[in-house]
Amino acid sequence: MGRQKHQVNNTPACPPRHRLPFMLKKLTLETLESWLWESANIMRGSIDSSDFKNYIFGLIFLKRLNDVFEEQVAAIMADEDCTRAEAMAIEEEDGDYFVPLNARWDYIIERTENIGEVIDEAFGDIEARNSYLEGVLTAIQFGDKAKLGDDLLARLLRHFNRYNLGNQHLYKADMLGDAYEYLIKQFADDAGKKGGEFYTPKPVVQLLVRLLDPQPGHTVYDPTFGSGGMLVESAHHVADLPGGQIMGRPNVALYGQERNLGTWAIGKLNLYLHNMNADLRRGNTLVEPLHLEQDSVRVFDRVIANPPFSAKQWWTPLEVNLKTKVGKDGKEKEVAPNYKKEVYDRYGRFGYGIPPRGYADLAFVQHMLASLKDDGRMAVVLPHGVLFRGGEEGKIRQGLLKGTSEQPGDRIELRR
Repeated sequence: MGRQKHQVNNTPACPPRHRLPFMLKKLTLETLESWLWESANIMRGSIDSSDFKNYIFGLIFLKRLNDVFEEQVAAIMADEDCTRAEAMAIEEEDGDYFVPLNARWDYIIERTENIGEVIDEAFGDIEARNSYLEGVLTAIQFGDKAKLGDDLLARLLRHFNRYNLGNQHLYKADMLGDAYEYLIKQFADDAGKKGGEFYTPKPVVQLLVRLLDPQPGHTVYDPTFGSGGMLVESAHHVADLPGGQIMGRPNVALYGQERNLGTWAIGKLNLYLHNMNADLRRGNTLVEPLHLEQDSVRVFDRVIANPPFSAKQWWTPLEVNLKTKVGKDGKEKEVAPNYKKEVYDRYGRFGYGIPPRGYADLAFVQHMLASLKDDGRMAVVLPHGVLFRGGEEGKIRQGLLKGTSEQPGDRIELRR
C-alpha cells in the first residue's frame, strides 16, 4: 500500500534538485565576508569588542545548520517523492543535519521577547543530538540581557536572515569556513596583542605546514590549537596531494587540545564549518594532556603549534595553594614555588629540564617532542627570547641541540 501524499501546513513541496533555477545567484567570498563583518558593526558600542566573535560565530553556525537542513529535506523530498513531514522524519533518523523544532531559524526569528534564552535553548537541543558539538554552543550565552537585549538580537537575526548559507548558495561547500577564518583574523586584529592567543597569521601557518609536508594517512596534532587554523591548513595541504581525499574529505586525522573554553569552541566550529573531522579536547595540555596511549602521551606523524608566548605560572598544581611566610615587615607573603625541584610530570616529558616559572615556552616544546613519532616532523612558533635566555632554559636548549636529556642513561636522537 503506497504512502498517502499530503501537504504539511500548506507548505509547497520543494522542487527537485535538477529543477532548481539554472541562474541561481551564488554568494561570493567577498560578499560573504563583508556581510558577516557588518554583524560586528551592529554590535559595536553595545558590548565589548572582545565578546563579538562568540555571539557572531554562534549565529553563523545556527543559520548555516538550518539552511543545510532545509536543503537536505528538499533533496529527500525529490529523491524519495515524499512529503516534507516524511522527509524530516527520514533526516531525523538517518541524517547528520536534523534541526530540532525549537532550534529552527523560522521559529527563532519570529520571537520578540526573551530571544537570547530561546537561542540558548536551541543550542542545547542541537548539542543533545550531536556529540561533536557537546559543550561548544552552550559555551556561548545569549540569555544575558545586560549584554544582549531583545532589540539588538532581533536586529542581528534580521541581518543574518539576509542570505542563505546552504551549499547550493555558496561557490564551494567550505567557503563559509574560509569566511569564518577571515572573521577570526579580523577579531584578532581588533584584539591587538591578545589576538595572538587564538590566531596565527595565515602566511606563517602556510609556511610551517609546507615545511612539515603532512602526507595522506598521517596524523597531525596541535597541543594548543586555538581557532584551529593550523589543523585546517594541514588538512588543505593533504587534500591537494594524490590520494589526499576520501569521500570528499581530507585523508588526514586531526587532533588538538585547547585550554580556553571560548577559544576551544571557536576552533571546534571552525573545523565543523570546513567539513572536517577532528578530535579536539579541552584542558591544560602541560598539566593534563588528554591524548594518551596507556601511560604515555600519544605520538603523531606531525606536530605543529603556536603556544602562548612565555606563559607564566604554567604548572598550576603548584599555584593553587601557594605557601606563605611572614616577611620582615610583619606581613604574610606568598612563596613562589621552585619549579626545578617541585614540578613532577608523570608522563616524563621534561627530560631536558624544567623551565622557569615565568617561561613555559620550552615546556611546550618538550611536550611536542614527546608527542612526536621517531620519524615525525615538528614545527613551532616561539618568542625570540627562547634562543637567548640563560639559566635553566640555556641548559634545556643545549640538551635539545645535543639530543641528550638530564635523566641518566637517557638519550634522544634529534633528526634534521
